[in-house]
This record gives sequence, C-alpha cells and structure tokens, in this order.
Amino acid sequence: MPREVIPPAALGPRNTTILIVEDDADIAQFLQQLIEEETPYHTTVIDNGQTALEQAPGIRPCLMLLDYRLPKLNGLELYDRLQAEEETRGVPAIMMSATLPVKELEQRGIYQIRKPMDIGSVIRMITHALATFEEKRLQEQYNYP
Repeated sequence: MPREVIPPAALGPRNTTILIVEDDADIAQFLQQLIEEETPYHTTVIDNGQTALEQAPGIRPCLMLLDYRLPKLNGLELYDRLQAEEETRGVPAIMMSATLPVKELEQRGIYQIRKPMDIGSVIRMITHALATFEEKRLQEQYNYP
C-alpha cells in the first residue's frame, strides 16, 4: 500500500503569526480582526518600529504588515534592520501607507498597499505574498529553476 504523500506547501508556513506594526489603533484593530476572522493566521500587533525591531525576532512571523510612517523607526528602516536578523531575514513584508516610496519598496521586493484599504485587497495581498514566498522556498528546496 503506497504511503500518503503530502505536498510541502500543504504543511503550511513554519509559523502562522502575522506581525502587524501600525501606530493607528483603529487600523491595527481592523487588520487584526480581518486577518483572524478571515484567514487561518494569528496576529501580533506592535505600535512602533523600535519595539517591533526588538520583539519581531522572538515572534518569528510568517509575514509582516508594516506601516510606512511609524514613530521612532519608519517601516522601511524597520524592514532593513530586520533583514539583518536571522529569525526575520527573508520574511515577506507588505508596506502600508497613503504615500509610499515605491522605488525603494520594489528594489527590496516589498509588497505595497495604499491606505485607505479595503477588505478584499488586504486579503488578496496577504494571500499573494504568502503564496509567492512559499513557492520561492519550495523552488530553492527542490532546486527548481
């Protein structure tokens, strides 16, 4: 009798926590409620870049939703500094703001979502970012071109 084969992607990400770094409490609550009600992911919310820099490596998120305009450390600076940490290096990120430094985000491979956000685009962006990350990981793991 053949063994059941489970595709690696079906096993899901190593961690199911999405880190939300947002200083606007209403937006943070909207994102947290949306993600926890509409997806299989859990969330951790942090309201400033400095605290996120200190806590993100211990959280080991599968995705980071970063506000661009944060107190103490903006979203782009936070992303760059988290890339230096082994636990958060390569974690996909979505940057959120009404105005975004598009060129800098594209150079780093950071996804973008403009505020105000609607439910559908947030869910689509999260799904796309996580699926693309998993596909890249599997390509590397199995040496696919």
